[in-house]
Amino acid sequence: MFYMEDAEIVLMFCFLAIPVAIWLQIWVKNRKQNRKNPLGEEEFENTGRAFFSIIIEGTAMIGGLIIIIVATSGIVKYIINFYT
Repeated sequence: MFYMEDAEIVLMFCFLAIPVAIWLQIWVKNRKQNRKNPLGEEEFENTGRAFFSIIIEGTAMIGGLIIIIVATSGIVKYIINFYT
């Protein structure tokens, strides 16, 4: 059984998670822009660094999207339960 205090705590964490997800997306964007050469192409020093960047940035992008989805669904769930 959920109490109103629990729902408000979940809502607070949902609101706090959204800026984290946005920060992750901005971080990935900045990393990609910092690697661009004057022609606008991404450059890596070696294949290992490229592979590492793909794994880290891909995980950050997917994680950020998951956080946004979970946080948004938590907010919607709170609104539905509060107003019904």
